[in-house]
Amino acid sequence: MDIVITDLPFAVTADGVVENCRITVHNGRIESLKAESVPDGSGPESVPEGTTVIDGRRFCALSGLKNAHTHGAMTLLRGYGDDMRLQEWLEKRIWPAEAALTDEDIYWGTRLAALEMIKSGTTFANDMYFSYPEAYRAFRDAGVRGAIGLAMFDFNDADKRKAIQATVDRLLEDYVDTRGGDSGAEGGGAGGDGCAGVFPTIAPHSIYTCSPDLLRWSAERAEELGLVFHTHMSETQQEVADCLSTNGVRPWQWLERIGVLNRIAGHGIAAHGIWMDDSELKLAAEYGITLAHNPASNMKLASGVFDWQAVRDRGIPVMLAPDGVASNNNLDMFDEMKLAALLQKVHTEDPTRLTASETLAMATGAYSDVFAPWGVGGPLREGGPADIVLLDLDHPQMTPVHNLESNLVYAANGTMVDTVICAGEVLMSGRQVKDEEEILRKGRQLARSLVQRI
Repeated sequence: MDIVITDLPFAVTADGVVENCRITVHNGRIESLKAESVPDGSGPESVPEGTTVIDGRRFCALSGLKNAHTHGAMTLLRGYGDDMRLQEWLEKRIWPAEAALTDEDIYWGTRLAALEMIKSGTTFANDMYFSYPEAYRAFRDAGVRGAIGLAMFDFNDADKRKAIQATVDRLLEDYVDTRGGDSGAEGGGAGGDGCAGVFPTIAPHSIYTCSPDLLRWSAERAEELGLVFHTHMSETQQEVADCLSTNGVRPWQWLERIGVLNRIAGHGIAAHGIWMDDSELKLAAEYGITLAHNPASNMKLASGVFDWQAVRDRGIPVMLAPDGVASNNNLDMFDEMKLAALLQKVHTEDPTRLTASETLAMATGAYSDVFAPWGVGGPLREGGPADIVLLDLDHPQMTPVHNLESNLVYAANGTMVDTVICAGEVLMSGRQVKDEEEILRKGRQLARSLVQRI
């Protein structure tokens, strides 16, 4: 689809905020993004036949937001287990509920997550959950870019480890282009059916649910196939204490000792990264591991505070994420931006920490290229992927505009998103999304059924 967005008052680009501009999209990429200067006779009425023209006069444009860590189908568990400590929350509410999930639950729960993300301006999500084929199909059907990982656990049980390894190997045969060719995504490695924008990751859950053998095997597979290794790391003090007690070293030192970090250098992403000491921060920097910051989830579960300044001072790649709906309880990345910035300020008693500009850069993927080989871009730029969000400037909360980036981080929310374009395709226009009513109906129905089964 070719698209022209005319008369935009503002666009947030890789070079800063551009005023009074036009964006043209061709073959899923941004062909031009520049200040509007259209001679008579070459305005929108003269665009090639079949081009979609969007009047941008009441909008600002920004890159689609990137959700760096989530569990999509947990939308069905929104509000199911709240105001609890992490381990109690997992053991008494979440894990029993997840044991009852069906493939149908995973598909529609993930469709519900994708709908929520589209309606709040997110065009990419890094998902870790169950029933890989259904999650993959849900992202594909929604039109959202997705990195999909089957959550792996073995709890130090050799039989469970062998079973999950066999399952993942079968999935990799079906969903990874082992020839290294271009299956619709930049750099190859996309889904074997040629679906651009949806691709597999290797996703062992954590050091406390996976044996060293499973973690090492996962890293080897990620290295062999050039896939992203996605896990949870250093989320709680208890996790660190248990690792020290069992292994004699801290979590990141443990991953280095067992031969994981060297295999995932440059293509690993670790969610949370709260309880890291200086030696572990140095390891993350040395091996180029991206940290996914989850402020709302961390605050809700009282897990701790991410040390933004220490991470940035060491040049560690970093992205933003809401985590799963059961621990957030929404996927609105605008909410996540405001919480991320305010948490750093109040925690350090320094209002200059994590500025609006830095927060927006983190949310649009400017500080990590871990997913770039699969076409996931950063801020808007010419030649970049056409993942574009148009946000309503006529909303009272966006008026006036003294500082656009400040408004986007501190004043905006996902309900102000009017239009979403992903890979050059319009997924939402006028806040209308295809199949929305059916997705909401199925989500309600399956959530009720799930709770009854539990």
